[in-house]
Amino acid sequence: MRHDASVPDTTSWPGLDPELATLLGRMPTGAGTGFDDMDLVRWLRDTPSMLRGMGRDIPTRGDVQVENRTLPSGVGARIYTPGEHHGGVLLFLHGGGYVIGDLYIEEQRCLTLASAGQCLVVSVDYALAPEQPYPAALDDALAGLAWVAAHAGELGADASRLGVGGSSAGAGLAAAVCLAARDRGGPAIAFQLLVYPMLDDRLDTPSQIASTGMALIDRVALGQAWSHYLGGRPADAYAAPARAEDLSGLPPAYVLAAEHDPLRDEDLAYARRLVESGVPTELHLYPGTFHGFDLVGVHTDVGRRAVAEQADALRRALRPKQK
Repeated sequence: MRHDASVPDTTSWPGLDPELATLLGRMPTGAGTGFDDMDLVRWLRDTPSMLRGMGRDIPTRGDVQVENRTLPSGVGARIYTPGEHHGGVLLFLHGGGYVIGDLYIEEQRCLTLASAGQCLVVSVDYALAPEQPYPAALDDALAGLAWVAAHAGELGADASRLGVGGSSAGAGLAAAVCLAARDRGGPAIAFQLLVYPMLDDRLDTPSQIASTGMALIDRVALGQAWSHYLGGRPADAYAAPARAEDLSGLPPAYVLAAEHDPLRDEDLAYARRLVESGVPTELHLYPGTFHGFDLVGVHTDVGRRAVAEQADALRRALRPKQK
């Protein structure tokens, strides 16, 4: 989301993927309204209604069974079970700047991760700001992690092959979950899947400073999102993982960054720090792309390739180890 209501001038972005440029040109006026518009924010929290309004349905896959549950903590969960899987399981956290999003906003990604990743996916909802600021979302995510770890066998999964992942704010929350699980004695996490994660509330990197008018989100909108999320509290490492002083002992990671994304530099820096801390890390920087390109551009070549590569990383990370 951008803070103004105009379609971005993509001619100023060198090397923008042609399919993505065409997609942006078709976005309706108002698509860039920021997180200060609470009427829009509340509307964007209902993905099924949004899709119906656009004449679309929630996507499905014939090889993935989907079930909704309410966890004992009161948090909603959506469980994706592919027809064939290797027993790994991913706790997934949706994006949306900690302000918007629901269990359906990343349906296509979760279906693909389950099917092509050959593992179960448990997408867990979490409290949204500003009504419920930090640490409410982290508490919900950790409750989801504990439930998946305790009930893996019931789900047909192996708790020793438990991953945590997400996109954007959900990926930042996934990184925070990994830090908290490390520091608080578990549950053990085998892998973290971080898709253009939202990690740093300071907004001071070159890609942040240069981000005015970027597609879907820029520094202004991110500042609004962080303000809602923190609710006046100072950020710590569990709110903004880029602030963590020690990244050692974290699970192996896959980090995706997009070239024309205000989050690009904090994502690259976090991946570099993971490597320097001895954490096995796979980093993918997608040229010619913007924040959320594989969500809004799921049917573009680069969008399909990005999600397929995330699923492949997930399959490799969570499959049974060779003896």
